Order: sequence, then structure tokens, then C-alpha cells
Amino acid sequence: MKKFTWKPHRSLLALTILSATGAVLAEPQIHHPSIAPQSISEALKALAAETHIQIFSDGDALKGKQTSGIQGDFTAKEALQKLLTGTGLTYTFTAEDAVAVKAAETGSNAASTLPAVTVLGQTIQDTTDPYNEDYRLTKVNTATKTNTPIMETPMSIKVVPRAVMDDQQIVLFDDAVIRNVSGVQRNFDFGDLYQGFIVRGFSLGANIYRDGLRQNTGYFEPAGMERVEVLKGAAAMLYGRTQPGGLVNYVTKKPLDKAHYSLQQQFGSYDLYRTTADATGPINDDKSLLYRLNIAYSSNNSFRDYNENERIYVAPSLTWRLSDQTEMTVQLEHQHDDYVMDFGIPAVGNRPAQVPKSFFVGDAAVNNSSMDSNQIATIISHRFNDHWKIEHKFNWHQWTHEFNSIFPAGNINADQQTINRALMTGPTDRESFATNLDISGEFKTFGAQHKLLIGADYFKLKTDTYDNHWTYGVIPALDIFNPNNHMLDANAVKAVPNDFWWQEKDQWYGVYAQDQITLWDKLHFLVEARYDILDYGTGCCSEPINIDDHEDNRLNPRFGIVYQPWKWLSLFGNYVESIGTNNGLTPTKTVNKPEIGTQYEVGFKTEFFDGRLSSNLAYYHLTKENMLTGVPGLPYRTSVGEARSQGIEFDLTGELTDYLSLLGTYAYTDAIFTKDNGFAPWGMASKQGNRLPNVPEHSGSLWLTFHPDDRFKIGAGMFAQGQRAGNDNNTYDLPGFVRVDAMVAYNWKIAGSKLITQFNVNNLLDKDYFRGSRVTDSSGALPGEPISFIGSLRLDY
Repeated sequence: MKKFTWKPHRSLLALTILSATGAVLAEPQIHHPSIAPQSISEALKALAAETHIQIFSDGDALKGKQTSGIQGDFTAKEALQKLLTGTGLTYTFTAEDAVAVKAAETGSNAASTLPAVTVLGQTIQDTTDPYNEDYRLTKVNTATKTNTPIMETPMSIKVVPRAVMDDQQIVLFDDAVIRNVSGVQRNFDFGDLYQGFIVRGFSLGANIYRDGLRQNTGYFEPAGMERVEVLKGAAAMLYGRTQPGGLVNYVTKKPLDKAHYSLQQQFGSYDLYRTTADATGPINDDKSLLYRLNIAYSSNNSFRDYNENERIYVAPSLTWRLSDQTEMTVQLEHQHDDYVMDFGIPAVGNRPAQVPKSFFVGDAAVNNSSMDSNQIATIISHRFNDHWKIEHKFNWHQWTHEFNSIFPAGNINADQQTINRALMTGPTDRESFATNLDISGEFKTFGAQHKLLIGADYFKLKTDTYDNHWTYGVIPALDIFNPNNHMLDANAVKAVPNDFWWQEKDQWYGVYAQDQITLWDKLHFLVEARYDILDYGTGCCSEPINIDDHEDNRLNPRFGIVYQPWKWLSLFGNYVESIGTNNGLTPTKTVNKPEIGTQYEVGFKTEFFDGRLSSNLAYYHLTKENMLTGVPGLPYRTSVGEARSQGIEFDLTGELTDYLSLLGTYAYTDAIFTKDNGFAPWGMASKQGNRLPNVPEHSGSLWLTFHPDDRFKIGAGMFAQGQRAGNDNNTYDLPGFVRVDAMVAYNWKIAGSKLITQFNVNNLLDKDYFRGSRVTDSSGALPGEPISFIGSLRLDY
């Protein structure tokens, strides 16, 4: 290797960041760096590790300089140029595999800084860039916690980036997932109380993750989300007690070191008004303190009678770069919702009743529930050197729900016209603490490359429902074909004595270790094990409450393999076990055993057109033991035995051309009850052989956008679901449907700012469909929205 030809001053630190052989700057080899905004010295170390080149630098010249980071597909030269943009630094080739970085000279002897290079392939923008319009991401953390390329990950994982949510004008978090990820449906729980999903046939319950930590029950505001990542199959190895179908994790917006401000006003059908604001940037000159503030306010009526909603959302955050190696982010979040619990339309015969979509089972006098959610989250990371890092996360979440609703007390009566109703009022408080500590590093042994992760986590959830009315027999029945929603007196309802109390606790301690082993750059192994100590219990229904407390310990393994014969093709397989969450009380008021999941999966992934278009095709076989179901007419659950889900899933994401973006999904899901314990004394029919509720055999989606220039964009798409069982007993079905959506947008550049106008139409063909149903009986299926419109004005500057 040649010596340096330039001579810096005597304080020069001639630091070799990484020495390697093989890859050279001059070769048009494509690398896939994912380097976050940070100090330029740390960024250059990361680039050297990724590209296997030697980078020498002047320590004083680098001091205090920051880079906005880089993510995408680049040659080493392109990546270096992008990292140094705006830093006042230049580079000089000293050998084929070595480069020197120094401060740019001034005057007549100044060197040419950052010369233009030819881009060989599709450049992918930084995922945190507010102007990022890419649909495809190459790396994610959710599957392994190690920012591994998706092509090297032996699991199926799908990412919904901010660009997709903006193009589709997502105002409900669940829409971002069910419209864009294969094999995922909406989980309609009691009164649509919280946002939840069904993945690979199995309900995730209230288990939503935020930046890798489990959340409490609730509705989540998409204005604060950077992207959503969905991991298919059991994920308990890294995340504790989760359902075996998969894991939905949303990544929050973090402070950026470049100032950016955005103000958006949306308006739409049924008096929808939604205002959002996003402001971020550095607080001081050296960019060691960064801030971000996200605000949202929305109000809307509904095509459903007596259904008005209002939300206030405020989420400030602060990042402190203590040094080039250490960073801490603190996030606060407050959300208040006034909304109406919606129990849908009851079934008559084998279909939801033929009543108007506006049908409401409640009463105008008892119709104003509310939710308050508060969170404090911290992320602290420290990089010891080029290869080893430690990270700690913490989240406190407090959620209060004030129930005030009338709900159906069972199925339609024998007259096939009236339905009995019950009263539900009073508070529920939930509080959770989640934290984890991860140490990760890279090293080589005997020619094998290792990515090692060692971690521990703790989660605790307390639920307290007190001074509630859960009262049957005092509310008049409703004629569903001639409903009278003004039968009650609010004062009379308040006079009903309190009659219901409920408490739950759920906590675990977990330790885990994971090793990702790479041989010959083509063969990737994943070996992982986790040990959990579980403590859980439930008690009800009158004071004083006695919690039935239980403890379980379990070791869960995960194994995976990826073979990459070529860069564009990965063949993968995995075997995973998992343990589920708190399982509630049986009718004898004892706690159910945890649900146990086992999964086998094989598939392949591809990247075409210089990596611009990626796909994932997988076959899986998943079983769930101690499968739970609700007991009709009672607030209890019991195990029905075992269920099995198997099928094929396909996801396609990226760009067909420079002007045409694509997102497509398809899922074939065969999900049935395979064993039945039988509980005739509680009025429960055998479920063996029944289909799992709300799970269509066939489902899919397609979304295309055409953007011939940087100002105009037009898009359209559809998502479809086949016929689904409406409940566990399969006594009625929800019909299949195809929904078509469309959008058009245009933006103007005004004095360095951008004004974006956009118009979306959802359910363009005005098709009737149902989002989901309550699975324990036939009391409610939630209709989907008819044709609706959303307009938007957004100013970015």
C-alpha cells in the first residue's frame, strides 16, 4: 500500500479503522450500508467495516463533525462521497483499497472535493429522511435486533415504510398493516376496544410493540410512526411472551440533526378533520442536542349512528449525543381519545343481519367512553469500538379507560328480531413497565463471521377494573329491525349499584443469547435460546379480589438457516417455539395454562433490478397448544385444545421502473381447530375441525403508484379477503370482498419549501364488507366504511 502524499500537521492521528482484503474502491461492487446519523469518525468506522477498505484520517479534522448517515445500495466510493457531503472534508486515494480523509484545502491549491461519480444501481434514501419515497428497506432490527439485511434473515418479515402510509393517507394504524402485509387481518375484540391483529391465523391480542418493547392495550396514533415492521411466526425468543402468529412492531420518529418542519391539514367524509405537525432539528451548533415534536388533533363522525370521535396527541422527544460513542433519547407521549365503543351488527342465520350499515346496538344516553394514554421511553446506546455495542431501552405506559356503553348480552333471540343488552360503565387502569439490555458484537473464529447478541428483559403489567357496572337484565332488549336508541335515562343508569371488579397481573424475567454465523459469505446460520421466568394471575369479580397466582419457567429455542447461492437469491428455513401471554380465568375462576406455539417455515427471497424489487415467498406450519376461546355470556376464557395454521405467503415490494412503485401481497391460510377438550356444561359446542374465526382462506392486496417526475403522483390499489368464519363455532360467515382505493397528488416548490396537495378515495366501488367479528358468539360483526374521501394540504420546509 502506498504512503500518504499529503502531510497534515503534527497532531495527525493516522488511524487505521479497518484492514481487509478483497473489495476495492475502484471495483463497481455494490454494498448495502445502513449508517445512522452520528459523528463522522464513527460513521467512517462503520463504512470501513461494511466495505472492507482502509480509511486513514486526521483526528483533529474530524473532531466535532457530524454526518446525516446513509442507507441503501452504493459502491464504496459513492457511499464515502455521500457520508462526507456537507462536512467540509475531502478524500484522496492512496491505494486501491485505502483512502485518506482530511479537511478540504482553501485557496488556489484547494483540492477538488467530492467529485461526481456514476451511480451503479438504485440509491435508497435514509429511512428517517422525511422526503424518503422508497417502498423497500434492505435492513431491519425486529427479526434479530442486529440490523441484519433482510436477505440474510431466516424469517419472513415485512416493512411498511412512512412513504406507503403517506401515499395511502393512513389515519388508523391497523389500516397500515392489513392493507400492506400478507396474512394479516384486523382483530375485532369486545366493542373494538383496542387495535389488534391476526397473523398467520392466530390473534395477537393486545400485543403491539413500540421500538421493540411491548405496549399496553390501546389505539396508537400513526403520526408518530416512522415505519411498521411485521415479523411472521413465533417471536418469543427476543421479545418474551408473545402469540405464535407473529409480532407487530412500530418504529417511532426520532430527532434528526437537520431542521425539518411539516404541517398537514386533512379533511374528509363524515366530518373528518385531522391536523398534524412535525418539527425536528438540532438545538445547538455542534448538533449534540436534537429535538422532535409530533402533534396530532382529529375529530370525526361516522357512517355508524351515534359514533363521534376526537383525539389529542402530543409526543416530544430529545436526543443527547454525549460523545461520538454514546447517545441517549428520551420520548414523552400523551394521547386522549373520546370515542364510542362499537359492537357491530349481530348475525341472523348464517350471515350478519340485513340491517343498515349505520345500525347501533347501544343507547344515546350511555355512549361516551374515553381513553387516556401516557408514556415515557428512553433509549441509551454506547459503542465500545468498531464491533461491540450495548443498548438499554425502557418504556413506562399508563392507560386509563372510562367505560360508558351498552353491549349485546349474547346472540339474537329466538324471534330472530330482538337482542338482549347489558350495561358496562366504570374505570379500568393499566400500567406497564418494559425494559431490556442488549450487548451485541461481531468477531471471527476459524473463518466464520459471528454476530453475537446477549440480552435480558423484564416486563410487568397490572390491570385494575374497579367500581364497574357489568349488569345484565336491567337494559331493555332492542329490536334490530326497528331500533330505538333513546330508551334509557342517564341518571337511572348511574343509580345502578356497582357489581364488577377485575384484576390481572403479568410479569416475566427473560435472558437470551443469539449467534448469527456466516460461512463463505453464502451460508448464514441463526442459533438462539431464551429462558423465561413467568409470574401471572387473574382475579374477579367482587371485592375483595383474590388473584389466582401462577409461575412457569420455560426454555424456548429458535434455529434458522439462509443459503445465498447468488446475491439476488436467498433460500431460508426456521424452527421456532414460543410461549404466550396471560390467559385469563376459566369459569371456575382458575388461571388457564399458557399457550404454546411451534413453527416450521421454509421459503426463498429475491432481489431484482439492482435490488430495487424484492420478494418473499414462504410456506409455514404452525401449531398452538392450550388454544383459548371465550365462554359465551361470561367474562371468562377456556382452553379448547389445539389449533393449527399452515399456508403460503407472498410479499413483493419495490420499484418496477424509476417511475413505478409496487407493493403486492397474497396469502393462502388453512387454519382450523385440531383438538377439542369439550366443555358441554358451559354450553360450548365442539370446535374440532372448525375454521379459526376471521381468517380467510385466500387474501391479498396490490398497490401501485406512478410518479413520472418529482411533482406528480397517481396511485391505485385493492385489497381482498375471502369468506371468513364469524365465530369459533362457525355458525355464520362474513362474506368475501374486494376493496379498491385510489390517490392523486401534486406538489409545488415555493422558496425552498414544498406544498403537497393530495386526494384519496377509499372503497371506490362502494362495496359492502366487514372488518371483523366478535369470535365467542354471533353478537357483532363490524362493517367496513363505504366510499369515502380524504383530502390533504401539507407544507414541508
